[in-house]
Amino acid sequence: MNYDYELDDQALEKIEYELSVLGRRAERFRMAIADESGTVLDRSAYLLLGHLHDHGPVRLTTLGTMFALDISTVSRQVAALATAGLVERATDPTDRRASLVTLSSHGRDRYLATRSARVTTLSNLVDSWARDERRSFGILLGRLNTAIAQRDHARLLPPHATCPAPGAYAVAVEQDLSSG
Repeated sequence: MNYDYELDDQALEKIEYELSVLGRRAERFRMAIADESGTVLDRSAYLLLGHLHDHGPVRLTTLGTMFALDISTVSRQVAALATAGLVERATDPTDRRASLVTLSSHGRDRYLATRSARVTTLSNLVDSWARDERRSFGILLGRLNTAIAQRDHARLLPPHATCPAPGAYAVAVEQDLSSG
C-alpha cells in the first residue's frame, strides 16, 4: 500500500482517530446540552446564528462561502431560521437585488443561551485542565478548522472575502498570546 505520510507517524494516526471519535460524540454532546438546558438549536442553526452574532448582517452568498455550502442549501436554512423568528431578511442597501440576513433579538437570545449552556458543559469537562492547556487546545483546534476551511474554499468555492475565514478568531488569539 502507498501512504502519503510516514508510516511511523503515529501522531497523525492518533489525531485522525480522535477526530473520528469526536465527530461521533459531538452530536451526542449537542443533544445532551439541549436536553439539560432546553436550548435546542441544530448544528447548522447554531453556526449560522453564531456567525451573524459575531459579524453582523451578511448576504446569503457570504454565509454559503463561510460554511462551504451552495446557495440553495443556505437559502433553505435561512428560510427555516426566519420562519422560527431567529433571523430577519432585508434588502441590501448597496445592491437592491440582494438581501441581508440579520440576527433577530429572539435569535440572539437563543444563540447566547445555547452558547452559554455549551460553554458551561465544556467547562465542566475540562475543569482539571490548566488554563494554558485550554488555550493551546482552542488555538490548535482553531488552526485545524482554519486549514480545513481553506482547503474547502480552495477546492469548492470561488474566493469571497467579505468576512473573516472560520477560525480567524483562533488565529487572532494565537497572535495575541505569542505577542504578550
